[in-house]
Amino acid sequence: MSPSYDAGARHAGDLIGHEDVLRTVLAAWQQQPGMPPMAPLLVGPPGVGKNHIVYELARITGKRLWILQGHEDVTADDISCAVRSSDDPTRKFDYILASPATAMHEGGIVLFDEIGKMRPRALAPLASVTDERRTLFSNLLGDGILAHPGFRFIAATNSVDLDAEGLPDFIRSRLQPVIQIGLPGRREIGRIVRSRFERIGAKDELMSQFWRLWDAHRDGTLPSPRETLHVFGLAMGLADVDAGLTDEATDRVMLMVQPRHLEEAFLRICVNTRATT
Repeated sequence: MSPSYDAGARHAGDLIGHEDVLRTVLAAWQQQPGMPPMAPLLVGPPGVGKNHIVYELARITGKRLWILQGHEDVTADDISCAVRSSDDPTRKFDYILASPATAMHEGGIVLFDEIGKMRPRALAPLASVTDERRTLFSNLLGDGILAHPGFRFIAATNSVDLDAEGLPDFIRSRLQPVIQIGLPGRREIGRIVRSRFERIGAKDELMSQFWRLWDAHRDGTLPSPRETLHVFGLAMGLADVDAGLTDEATDRVMLMVQPRHLEEAFLRICVNTRATT
């Protein structure tokens, strides 16, 4: 079987906002008479926290989480079962359940990340997973895997992938509800930054500087949480390097990040990188 993703240990207390999204997904996952739990689809631009929403859902429900990263080379066997030469001299082959099949067997959550990048042929096995059959058929196993009652399905995709390629009707009609994840506002982004970086604390001057830089270089848009965290993370690193700290330093929480560190980080991530793409 495939190992689960330990979201609780890596992202404890990491999600800021999105209470309505959490409520909607939890409602969709409730078992109703004559209906299987629904299979929500999260749609939004990169870096807005779609995956972090699923990590929080795993924490709230107490379920283990499995993730399949979607791309155009994913096959139907990658969803169900793979076979490889065995290291055991008594067997020729080992059959390994893929992440979705393992989640179904164990009664956990499976996240199909970047589902909009997958080819229709690879998505075909999901038709019977996301409707009342709740079964994943595998040619390699020659049988179907019936979902544990606790199994829950969720998918995520970037808006541009959904607009460019779309999803085939047979799977699109089964992914409900579709939940749009937008960019958070400035106040919420400030909360996200302060929750991640203790050195920011309650100080407003660095956040104010970030917004001045942003307004000077971007026209009426908002940054994603990921982009903002990258800027502040690089600023922290630049301060560490200038102070001669190593990875093992324990006193970096007390080190002051200077405005010049934030400006350099901003220019490298939000200006120079953008100009070369």
